Amino acid sequence: MNDQVIESARGSSIPVEARERRFFLYMAIVLALTILGGFGGWFLKGNSSFSAPWWVHVHAVSNMAWIALFVAQTHFISGGDAATHRRFGRWGFLLAIWMLFLGVVLTPYDIAVHRFPTAFFTPALFLAMDWMNILMFALLVLGGWMMRRRSDWHRRLMMSATIIIIMPAWGRLLIMAGLPGTLSAQCLLVYFIVAMIADWRIRGRTHPAWYVGVAGLVLMVVGLVLLSEFPPLVRYADALNGG
Repeated sequence: MNDQVIESARGSSIPVEARERRFFLYMAIVLALTILGGFGGWFLKGNSSFSAPWWVHVHAVSNMAWIALFVAQTHFISGGDAATHRRFGRWGFLLAIWMLFLGVVLTPYDIAVHRFPTAFFTPALFLAMDWMNILMFALLVLGGWMMRRRSDWHRRLMMSATIIIIMPAWGRLLIMAGLPGTLSAQCLLVYFIVAMIADWRIRGRTHPAWYVGVAGLVLMVVGLVLLSEFPPLVRYADALNGG
């Protein structure tokens, strides 16, 4: 993308690229605050504690590390430090692989030791939801990594992956508000809508990468519904749960 100056309908003469980078930084901060609100509120309400088993802390630290790294990466780009961004990007890709491994391995273990919200999820739904969430996150990160030489696609696919991964935080926020946690996917859609509007205001059009992100969100929801009703997975989840 050219870092050109264009006059918007409101007469703005701020470079287009600078405006876009600033927007992505603000969005990253909002996503981080969502995570802090969801999991921090859950902790303050006594639904989690530091006495949780070690693997719970490993999972939490890994996910928080991704959010912190994402905010840092958008900050580097916003400040024009592309070299540091690229250097940390390699670690980010490895972290995403690690998070995929944790999601696949630890979710069944959580069910086996009954560490999941049984009042809101069946074992099969919890397993399907976590697996589809981490899988779609990993696929979007992979897409962003493959498009790393095209910054317009790269930054939007990485943002899409991060929006997807905060779904558990929204589930907690909704439950604490007395609302169904299953509405978390609709809450994620709001971020995509905001990003599309920002594109239209800054660039005059919506970038197609956002449609890929929305498609990923839809596929995740459809996939978790179908998977949660898939007889072999239902039997597997019930067996893990001691049923």
